[in-house]
Amino acid sequence: MTLAEDVARYYAARAPVYDETAGYTDAQAERLREPIQARYRTLFTGHTVLEIACGTGYWTRAIAPAARAVLGIDIHAELLAQARRRCASLPHVAFEVADAYELASIPGGFSAALGIWWWSHVPRERLPAFLDTLHGKLRPGARVLFADQLPYEGHRRRQDPRGNTLEERRLPDGRRFWIVKNFPTEAQIRAALARSAEEIEYRERPDERSWSVRYRLRAAAANRAGRRCVARAAPPRREDESCKPAGP
Repeated sequence: MTLAEDVARYYAARAPVYDETAGYTDAQAERLREPIQARYRTLFTGHTVLEIACGTGYWTRAIAPAARAVLGIDIHAELLAQARRRCASLPHVAFEVADAYELASIPGGFSAALGIWWWSHVPRERLPAFLDTLHGKLRPGARVLFADQLPYEGHRRRQDPRGNTLEERRLPDGRRFWIVKNFPTEAQIRAALARSAEEIEYRERPDERSWSVRYRLRAAAANRAGRRCVARAAPPRREDESCKPAGP
């Protein structure tokens, strides 16, 4: 089983208790997240947003009031069912089952992209190809935001031969999983984005126990990534399967 498959298996098992274990049902934690939500809404105001690994749609719902449209993708139908319920009152929000490493069925032309708690789950050896695939779905000059966790204590960890950090996770029912959970440095993040990004802004927020990076996609990078995606583009989709929000 690959590292990506290990992550997918873990989140499939966690799906029924995801919101609870992520703290999304905690009223006090929700108040602490309000400034974060406001910050993200400002960034995505007026944009058509592709959200990677959207899970139960918590952050989708947070940015939706400001965005022109949002398409959230996740590999787990169980998580997306919760996301659809959470965003049922938002006609400009859509969800689709898709593999973040492929995106073959996803249309292009988004003006922004979002990935919350996702970068750390991407194996180091797959990060360049993942970024190329994502960038191939975006317009030149698109805004992109990734946010993830700073290092924390309380979990067993080990390194694999390729330099990935593997972390043990335990579900409330006692089941245990080892999943990739990398903690990249600012230098590593900037190096990963060097070919494709401009206006890179990296920031650590210890009070939120997170880091974030935002950037604009270079026109040359979007065009280059887009050409690579053409060869493996999916067949035209039926009207009821289309993502109208991602249109020009």
